Amino acid sequence: MRAETAERRVMRAARRREPDTSPGTAEVLLRELREECENVAALICRLEKRRLSEAQRDDILGELSAAVLRLHTHTAGLDEFLCEAE
Repeated sequence: MRAETAERRVMRAARRREPDTSPGTAEVLLRELREECENVAALICRLEKRRLSEAQRDDILGELSAAVLRLHTHTAGLDEFLCEAE
């Protein structure tokens, strides 16, 4: 019975917080999203160059993978946030 109570506590702790929809927050989030999108575009351009060594290609793919992960994090709940910010 104690294990069941502990499990319930963990589930309560995982509740989603309401996003801060103040005007400054929206500007910061959108600026960060734009910067990360520009970074991804630049990495793709570098990757499309024909004369890359395998090591250069691997480095760029690693950076691109990290950037995609950051984009995923930045865009989680973004649609809801933008609707609330309007």
